[in-house]
Amino acid sequence: MFPSIHIAQLEVPLYGIIFLAGLAVAILMTRKISHHVSLSKPDVVYGALYSFIGIVIGSKIVYCITMLPKLIKIWDILDKAYPNVFSRIVYIIQFLFGGYVYYGGLIGAVVFLYIYCRQYNVDFVAFIDVFAVMIPFVHGVGRIGCFLAGCCYGIEYHGPFAVHFPYQEGLPELSKVPRFPVQLFEAGLNFIFFGVLLFLFLKVGLRSGKVLGVYLVYYSIVRFILEYFRGDAIRGGIGVLSTSQIISIILLPIGIFLTVKGLPKLRKAKEEPEEQQ
Repeated sequence: MFPSIHIAQLEVPLYGIIFLAGLAVAILMTRKISHHVSLSKPDVVYGALYSFIGIVIGSKIVYCITMLPKLIKIWDILDKAYPNVFSRIVYIIQFLFGGYVYYGGLIGAVVFLYIYCRQYNVDFVAFIDVFAVMIPFVHGVGRIGCFLAGCCYGIEYHGPFAVHFPYQEGLPELSKVPRFPVQLFEAGLNFIFFGVLLFLFLKVGLRSGKVLGVYLVYYSIVRFILEYFRGDAIRGGIGVLSTSQIISIILLPIGIFLTVKGLPKLRKAKEEPEEQQ
């Protein structure tokens, strides 16, 4: 566990650095294969920036939604715990927006990518094909960041490869028992599937949004199963199902549909793509 590094007097979260590094590598790889869908390299960079904004906004919004029921439960306690109105508002903002939900980030990234393509007359379907290839790579890098930060931790586990996190004041329960390294396990699965999607894109020639469909089918099933190995229940759920399992159930048929039918062209691509640099 290595949640942050110190630069001068600043404590910088390592998760953010690792995620941005993974995103930068993914952009470089996307630029290398973008010619397969006649996508210009500048569009790759600018579209990725739009997607990054969508990741942040989407992941925060969904996290906020999952935390609202808990906020309602403790609402009466806040008056006593935070008599100062300003302090109470700061706590509520931190409580509602202090984390991320992956599925929210994924949805936000796709929505903002679509906005970019509409705004600049770029073929969204072509972009989503190459974009989907890189999703498991960036996600895998992000899960390594989760492991270092101690978030998204696994259930109590005493078998091979169990990890014992050091004490962390913000998560005192984390260090009480050895944990299943669910973050690293998911990262490994993502890296493997990144190779699978790259093969399907380059060698099989999967197009028309079907790459995204294959990814959604894969990850919906994997995430549904992995939720049983997660030890953090902060994001809540309904009944016996977690929030991510519910979203997985919703996205699975969408993934199957995209895999079979694909996407129709939503926007005519630029007739003369910008010169590749």
